[in-house]
Amino acid sequence: MSITFDVPTLADVEEIASVHVQCWQESYAGLLPADFLKNLSVDAKIAQWRQTISDPLVFKLVARDAGRIAGLVSTGSAREGVAKGADGEILAIYILKAYHGRKIGRALIAAAARFWLTKGGRNLIVLSMAGNNKAAAFYEALGGVQVYEGSFEIAGTMVADQGHLFNNLAELAASA
Repeated sequence: MSITFDVPTLADVEEIASVHVQCWQESYAGLLPADFLKNLSVDAKIAQWRQTISDPLVFKLVARDAGRIAGLVSTGSAREGVAKGADGEILAIYILKAYHGRKIGRALIAAAARFWLTKGGRNLIVLSMAGNNKAAAFYEALGGVQVYEGSFEIAGTMVADQGHLFNNLAELAASA
């Protein structure tokens, strides 16, 4: 396995949308309704990712194995109301389950931290669903501190979420 990292283009949108859907299905089984996960649509995610890839204010990076996308990250300004005091946000981080434990997530978050530091950022927040204990443990192992708890509705179900704040951007940026 030789993982490479590069900035995605619009030609990657369909594959990114597919990775997004697969990661939700792998990570959120038991946390979201099974029918909802089964019926997630790659086509519905394509428009979202086309907009993200086209946004010059959002940092995007993909990890590839033999040319295929194995993971991705996007980072930008923190959305209003996400967490008081957060100026940046890891808007998405997805790594296919087959690639967990291979330091791809660490490399993607380190790249996001480097990007945010160049923008004068002080910190980054990342949200995850409560109950996604692997994600929470990963963020905490990288120095993220849980600072936010909230909830949102998806597929008619109220879902608890949490936010981990990284105040250690310089350390994080140098970690991979």
